[in-house]
Amino acid sequence: MTVMRHIIEFLVNPFFICLLLLGLCICFLWRRTHIAFVHITLCLVFVLLMAISTGWLPGYLTYKLESQYPVVNQVDPGIQWIVVLSGGQNQWEGMPANALLTSASIKRLVEGVRLFKALPHAKLVLSGGSVVPEKSDASLLAQLSKWFSIPEKSIVLELKSINTADQARELVSIVHDQPFYLVTSAIHMSRSMALCQQQGLHPIAAPTDFTFFWSEDGFEKRVIPNAYNVTYFSIAMHELLGRMWAIFRNQA
Repeated sequence: MTVMRHIIEFLVNPFFICLLLLGLCICFLWRRTHIAFVHITLCLVFVLLMAISTGWLPGYLTYKLESQYPVVNQVDPGIQWIVVLSGGQNQWEGMPANALLTSASIKRLVEGVRLFKALPHAKLVLSGGSVVPEKSDASLLAQLSKWFSIPEKSIVLELKSINTADQARELVSIVHDQPFYLVTSAIHMSRSMALCQQQGLHPIAAPTDFTFFWSEDGFEKRVIPNAYNVTYFSIAMHELLGRMWAIFRNQA
């Protein structure tokens, strides 16, 4: 089912649809047929590309996703668990953990460490598996956490999950029904909270890794088409489709 979700996400991506329509138009132009269809389709492709490559739509979707939960500035001293969801890694032999972990993973870990320093009695759960447990996201996060002088006894590793839904399921046997700070990227928080709550968990959102792309030279980045806007649109769409897929699977 995970493969099916990725296939659907790929097929409904507006950028892929634009490429598909452009290819179809080239085919018709080559054969000199369906000229009216080509004219209409080229206009549609232009509008669609402008929508996703300028910053208005990507910025709006990103803001709506990231503004749902505030940053934790004052911790609850009663919280016993801090859960950091991994944000992926790169595979390359001989590289240290900080080079292999994605920027999202590192930012999430740093936020988890910040909360842990305010709650030194809590447990820091590092969640994220891999085909090879020794090379899992959680293992790399644990290596990096040593740089912050986090006691090994305070760290709990979750090594089995391969996606956010798996992470939510695996957390049940770790935190049980106790409330916990859930640390992940702000744009990923809404889906993560929903998946945890579906498992009967009691997460408290602790978002990090906010998107500041439009905060500097924002007008130019919103008005002038660029590939970065397409990327941020794809990230936002991935989260929205993931949430829809989770709702669908829950109802199925």
